[in-house]
Amino acid sequence: MSDNLDIFTDFHLNTGVVTKPTHRIRHNNQTGRWLSTFMAQWHPSISSSSPNEELFVVGSMQQPRTMQIFDGSKGELVRGIQGDALTAVVSRCCFHPSVEKLIAAGGNSSGRVTVAR
Repeated sequence: MSDNLDIFTDFHLNTGVVTKPTHRIRHNNQTGRWLSTFMAQWHPSISSSSPNEELFVVGSMQQPRTMQIFDGSKGELVRGIQGDALTAVVSRCCFHPSVEKLIAAGGNSSGRVTVAR
């Protein structure tokens, strides 16, 4: 497992083997044996309302515990969500499909879910 988040643009339009990502973001993905692997989730509707922004959320091994929101079109960290409620590594994250407010939720291997807005 690599320590990168690789973003490919229009992957479905390419023919043959695609070897170079559009953006490569350094990210510690070493969750170890006992934690679920990270699964990044794209925001379901933000790209249609603002085409220059393509947000996704992913958990992090960072201390203090953090959910990270990235802009996939630029390959940059937009925001890290931290707080007392995040006591363990958040390996599953998602967004609420609402566009009015950015609402992210993350769950850990024990079943605890944290909602941030």
